[in-house]
Amino acid sequence: MTALLRAEVLKLRTTRGLYGYLIVLVVLTGLGAAGQVSTAHLFERGDPAFQRDMLSQSTVFAALIALLLGILSVTVEWRHGTITRTFLVTPRRWRVLAAKEINGFLLGVGLAILGLVVAIAVIAPVLSHDSASLHVDGAFAARVAEILLAAALWGALGAGVGTLIQHQTGAIVGAIIWVLVVETLLAALLEWAGWKGIADVLPRHALDALAGHEAGLSTAAGGAVGVAYVVVFAALGFLRVRRQDIT
Repeated sequence: MTALLRAEVLKLRTTRGLYGYLIVLVVLTGLGAAGQVSTAHLFERGDPAFQRDMLSQSTVFAALIALLLGILSVTVEWRHGTITRTFLVTPRRWRVLAAKEINGFLLGVGLAILGLVVAIAVIAPVLSHDSASLHVDGAFAARVAEILLAAALWGALGAGVGTLIQHQTGAIVGAIIWVLVVETLLAALLEWAGWKGIADVLPRHALDALAGHEAGLSTAAGGAVGVAYVVVFAALGFLRVRRQDIT
């Protein structure tokens, strides 16, 4: 499995556009953090709970890019036909798919760390200028862990979606439309109909609850729902690939 993970990391590092995604993440996170801290009232900036929420909001782009790169890391093999060679080298397809899921999970962690570093680098100097400081305590560490786990689950979910759909453009465009448009409209419709509880368990809402910027589910419940989505999509992807003719 270690060799397969190394191979997945190498494939991702040589994927066209990877560094473009990283630059976009840095820029959007920096702008988001600057917008959050600059528009906050002076007394809010020193509030530990507000600081944690500001960190969650500023790192939301890490989750989205983790989803997209998770999809890309899988679908690029179908797009370029290298999946045939991959399965010839490792005939047990479940091992390949498991490595891709783990790679997506770790990718999400890495992207979240990058997002957190950028957000803190922007927020901390502004707080210091206002004679405030970033409250680094147990609650802060817990929020950081929640952000990391949420992004990791987004990355693993992306790998599952990519395995199931396999068409790169369709998977990426479909994921973006679902996260940014469909789920928002569907949640609004469900809430209007009095079924807000159903809206809370939609993928983005559940993982947003885990990361601390959605008030529907508890953190633990959001994480549990997120794990369930990862498992379901990974299982569906495996069922599709298990007897698929890869030529």
